Amino acid sequence: MAAVPVVFNEVLNLQQLGVPETSIKHGLTSMQSDKWIVAVEPTQVTLVDLQNGAQVTRRPIQAEAAIMNPSSSILALRSGTTLQVFDLDKKAKLKSFTMPEALVYWKWTSSTNLALITGTAVYHWGLAGASDPVKMFDRHQSVGPNCQIINYHVSPDQKWCLLGGISAAAGGGVAGNMQLYSIEKKVSQPLQGHAGAFASIKLLGREDPAQVLVFHEKKAESAPGEPPKLYVMEIGRDPSKGAPFRLAPTNIPVPADAAADFPVSLINDSKNDVSYLLTKMGYLYMFDIHTGKTLYRARITQETVFCTCNQESTGAAFGITVRTGKILRIMLNPQSLVPYIMSTLRDNDLAIKIASRLGLPGAENLYAAEFERLIAAGQVVEAARLVASSGTVLRTPATIARFQQIPAQPGSPQPVFQYFSTLLESGKLNEQESIELAKPVLQQGRPQLMEKWLKDDKLQCSEILGDLIMPSDTGMALSVYLRAECHEKAINCFVQRG
Repeated sequence: MAAVPVVFNEVLNLQQLGVPETSIKHGLTSMQSDKWIVAVEPTQVTLVDLQNGAQVTRRPIQAEAAIMNPSSSILALRSGTTLQVFDLDKKAKLKSFTMPEALVYWKWTSSTNLALITGTAVYHWGLAGASDPVKMFDRHQSVGPNCQIINYHVSPDQKWCLLGGISAAAGGGVAGNMQLYSIEKKVSQPLQGHAGAFASIKLLGREDPAQVLVFHEKKAESAPGEPPKLYVMEIGRDPSKGAPFRLAPTNIPVPADAAADFPVSLINDSKNDVSYLLTKMGYLYMFDIHTGKTLYRARITQETVFCTCNQESTGAAFGITVRTGKILRIMLNPQSLVPYIMSTLRDNDLAIKIASRLGLPGAENLYAAEFERLIAAGQVVEAARLVASSGTVLRTPATIARFQQIPAQPGSPQPVFQYFSTLLESGKLNEQESIELAKPVLQQGRPQLMEKWLKDDKLQCSEILGDLIMPSDTGMALSVYLRAECHEKAINCFVQRG
């Protein structure tokens, strides 16, 4: 049995650091980033510095809530409707404001913006200058006063907002609703589901990144037993660049014993383009954002994770369990992912796609088999793309020879040129590829192509490549010899040029 593709462990415990269990809950304990955890206690605020060995500082501050800026030691405090922001390093108060109505949720959406949600509206408060909070939009009726707000996100381009909450469902259970708001168009779209988040991904064959919304959907009118769905849809793409990326919704495989379970958080791993969905019952689901497929599911805790954040440098997700204060870390296990997809999910196509995208081991035999299938089917361009995406697995002299042996079709470029062209689109040629491309190009008397590729750093310079170019262009050969550190031949070039 293949090792599981996720590593999850307890990295810290707030109770062991002296935080009382009555303070370890929604609204009192927050973790806005991987730098700090803040817990509000009756007579003090406890700060846990995660960048310095979980060093604990207790300050005699009385507040109803406190949240730390995600990137600097700037603490926001709330007492009633009064908000204050302090720079702890400079020991200075930066800003203060009294809201017209009570806050029900707040969150740093970036290092420079604090989101403030009241019973009726959403405000943004910029950290710079002396500006007051600015109303962004009214809460949609689907996330009205009876809905407990549990999360809020702003898209990478700062043009979209996602407000999410839960409420008692009409027929029992917990309903989830979200409001997707366009800042530019000033329009809202209600979504039925419990959790969602934005991500920016790089799609194969596209120059511009895709800004997508990944979200869980469970409609109130769904038939009993109908599984919830995962949606991945691009938002905000310039229509002139083409149609937006959108996947058909995929079923989320909820186990039989968790029919009444519901998500509490969705965290996107921007490093690996996977999503982690955590539920009330402690289930973890991992999805591939590019395909919407479920990669893994397991119950990782018997307790509810009420507070989550991601770690951009590693792609890990962190969560805190209510009352017990366990800090859980969830992280992709890259070495096990492809073998797990092959042996447990039995999805070879997905294994190849993910191995290509993330440069992971485990799919070498699949690459070779798929390459042979494409070559046999005459799909030269597709075979070339597979080689380009395989890392170094298929980029061998034997592969070059295979393309050289394929006869050209009338009206089409020679297959070996199609192969090299595909490789050049995706990066730089290795030494052998550079040599084999240079031979026919120079024979055809087209040294200007070689010059362009060398200028764009698309060729691996070597002594042999310089020798091939020398009869056609001494100056270009000199450049190759210098880059390849063939000093004796470079000197000969200088002598010949006088």
